Amino acid sequence: MASAVSGQRQVGSELEEKAGRALVIVVDLDDDVGETLGESVIVGYDRVLEAAVRFAIERPDDADANTMFAGLRLYRKLKGEYGYVEIAVVGGSRRLGVEAQRNLRERVASIVSELGPDVDIYIVGDGGEEALASHILRGVGRVAGIESVIVSQHLGIESNYMLIAKYLRKAVTDPHYSTLVLGVPGLVISVAALLMLAGFFSLALKISLLIVGLAMVVYGFKLDDTVRTSLQGFVEELREAPHIRLGGLAVMILLLLLGVSLTYISYVSEGTTSAIVSLLTYTIPLSMAGVMMYIIISRIIVGATEGRVDLSKNIAMLSMLGFTALAFYDLGASLRLVLESGQPVIANVIDAVASSRFIQYIIVGTGLASLTELISRALREAR
Repeated sequence: MASAVSGQRQVGSELEEKAGRALVIVVDLDDDVGETLGESVIVGYDRVLEAAVRFAIERPDDADANTMFAGLRLYRKLKGEYGYVEIAVVGGSRRLGVEAQRNLRERVASIVSELGPDVDIYIVGDGGEEALASHILRGVGRVAGIESVIVSQHLGIESNYMLIAKYLRKAVTDPHYSTLVLGVPGLVISVAALLMLAGFFSLALKISLLIVGLAMVVYGFKLDDTVRTSLQGFVEELREAPHIRLGGLAVMILLLLLGVSLTYISYVSEGTTSAIVSLLTYTIPLSMAGVMMYIIISRIIVGATEGRVDLSKNIAMLSMLGFTALAFYDLGASLRLVLESGQPVIANVIDAVASSRFIQYIIVGTGLASLTELISRALREAR
């Protein structure tokens, strides 16, 4: 009798252990599988197995094939631990960056919503994507495990040359990599050559280093995706009401050109130090004033006429831009004053920041923008 009871308890504990649900996600952030097979989301063991075989035949040198087979192996292992297990290959985007991350999150969220709540997510990647995917999917479901697939290879000298040639070809043909590998160096070489032909040898080196530095910042912080998204939204805005928004755009460009011209005149007439002061005092504040005019004309006025203006968001942006412009103007004015003392450059900069109200203006602008957003959110929740 006691053995029968213990046997019943053992069976009950096994059923309880297998009552959960698991989802194995094979991450394909650059969407190689989607580009090759025409499907960025593949759900189900049989379909993933078929896709893995097809992909391995089409692209036997790609690590994603091994990743899919590793996901299938994990699926079979979890079948003994969960009551229900599903597997899916989920792609991101060929452009990577924010777009790929957003696609991955939305596609996995759609699968999880069909399976229901309390799903354990297991992420399988090729050694470079699973950690990022875990962070992206943290709000979608409970990440219970991560598996990295590292392909072991023994390469001879000839194979090394073939591998290098493969990645060089990818760097030339893939738009995501060609911009950085060919576009930026090509721009640096062209600008440097033009300046050298004009006789500005020292200036050529400085501008080349500036271009390289800006490119590293843009690609390092993924600002290219942010800029691309902003430009796309900007173009869409111009298409909706070009007769009004073009006026705001014209004012913004005019103020920007005015600020750049003042800095250039200062550089030609008085040198680099004066140009830096002019940049802080005039160019940056005038550029921000141009953006503010564009927001007032193209968003607030146009939005008011169409009955869909987001006043709180625009006021927050205007507050931040206005006080930031004041901060740079005050910093430039303070730097101009301390430069007359004849101290070293580093001491001048420190004294200028200390004597100006740069930090105070930034804090006030950020505070006003945050306060506006908080008030707007409180009003929306009150409704």
